[in-house]
Order: sequence, then structure tokens, then C-alpha cells
Amino acid sequence: MQNFSHLLLAIATSLSLPTAVATAEGPVREGALIAEIVAAKTSIAPGETIDLALRLAHDKGWHSYWKSPGIVGLGTAIEWKLPAGFTTAPIRWPQPETVKMGPYTAYGYHDEVFLVVPLTAPADAEPGTVLRLSARATWMCCAKTCHPASADLSLTLAISANPGKASLWQKPIAAARSTFAKTNTLWTATALLEKETITLRLQPVEGTSPTPPKRPYFFCHDGLIHSDVEQRPTRTDDGTLTFTLSTSEFGPKNPTHLRGILYTRSGKPDGSGAQPIELKVPLTQHPL
Repeated sequence: MQNFSHLLLAIATSLSLPTAVATAEGPVREGALIAEIVAAKTSIAPGETIDLALRLAHDKGWHSYWKSPGIVGLGTAIEWKLPAGFTTAPIRWPQPETVKMGPYTAYGYHDEVFLVVPLTAPADAEPGTVLRLSARATWMCCAKTCHPASADLSLTLAISANPGKASLWQKPIAAARSTFAKTNTLWTATALLEKETITLRLQPVEGTSPTPPKRPYFFCHDGLIHSDVEQRPTRTDDGTLTFTLSTSEFGPKNPTHLRGILYTRSGKPDGSGAQPIELKVPLTQHPL
């Protein structure tokens, strides 16, 4: 079956919702969203890796989507055009939040978000020259309606002999990095698959007493879990968290692991001190 995210894009196009491709260096407004490529440093040195970011600034009430949006939406994508020898890594995604597309719950971003992309210069990059890079960014911006769009964006950076200085974008890009999920060292996790339900159980590692979010929430990485079914985790006196999660027909077939992030539904700190935790839990099949 076709992935629902792609199906939604096809429906939007067939309904003649506005799609466009704008081109610019600097910010581009397309509908209810402003997009631009920014860098954490003012220059890049031979062999150096610096952070670029796709900055998306949404009008109030609008959102775009995480890499795994859930049962509706389409994750933002970037296609780079770089000079020979320069390379980019995949997008590093900040912590998402739950968003609403009409009546449906999905995963994405409101307000301003920086999708982080490490850029590496080749060792033979020539100081004193200029790097010109371009990228086509594609997204879906939604509120009560959805608007797929693209923009051809560009950025010019000096190539310097020494590592560059921080730019005005360094702090917000660092803030986005600070939301990346941490490696799980606090919980012993099991996941049991039975028909259309997965029971995720998280027990504190022996000798620890981790503080979970006040309202724990599980963001699934690959669409295996249905984003529009309410999660009601329980907690026992020994600190064990148990989620009963509904699977989605749009997730991977024959999954071997449950992958995602344990955090708050809002995607923001809730005063508990809990941080986003990365989970990759082997799936056990319930015996027939």
C-alpha cells in the first residue's frame, strides 16, 4: 500500500492546492512559511565540518513535519548541489512535537525550527576562495489545509585558512542541537507485538531512579505506531512505565525493532528535568 504521506501529497496536488518553487539566497517566503539556508560559522576551513541548517519560520497556527510525520503529512527534505569534494550529512532533526492536521495528530514543528545539516570541506579546499552551495528544500506546511511547496535556496561562504568565527545563527543552531535525543542508559526496554498492539515496557536500570516526563510520550521514527491513537502510559510504584501502542498500516512491514523517542507530547521541557531519550527496542512476537 502506498505510504499515506505520499498519498496526501498526491491528493493535495490533485486538488490544485498551491505549489511553487521560489529561488533566492537568503529568506524565501512561500505561503505561510519562510525558508532559508543558514550557517553556524561565517566561513569554513579545509577539512573542517560546520553546521548548516534549513531555517523554517512558520506563521502562527501553521506547521511543517518531522522526518516521520505519522499518518498524515510529509517530512521536509533537502536536495543539495555542492562543489566537488564538499559533503553533507543527513538532516539532524530537533525534537518534534505533536501537531494537528485537521482532526489528525501528527509529528512536526510550529514557530521557528532549524533542521541541522553538517557540512564538511575537503582537505584541499583553497583558502581565499568562495564556496557557493545550493539546495532544493521541499516541505508541506499545514493548518486547516495543506500546502506542499519547494524553494531553491543558496548560501555563499568564505573558505578560510583557519576555522571560522561564530555567525549570528550559531546560538539558535546550537539550541536545536541541544534537543537531540540522548542515548538510553536509564531504562531497560522491552516491546511485545500482539496483533495490532505493541506493549512497550520501560523499567529503571538497576541502581537508578530516572525521572520520566510528567506526561510521557513516544514519537515513533518510522510510522510503525499510529500517531492519531491516544497514548495513555501507566507508571507503577517501582517506576516502570508501560505504553500500549497501536500499530499503523502505513508503517514498515515485518518490523524487527520499535524505534523512537521518549519525551513530552509538547516536545518541550515540562519542569520534570527529563530529556529526550532515544529508544531502539527489539520486537518480540506474542506466541500464538
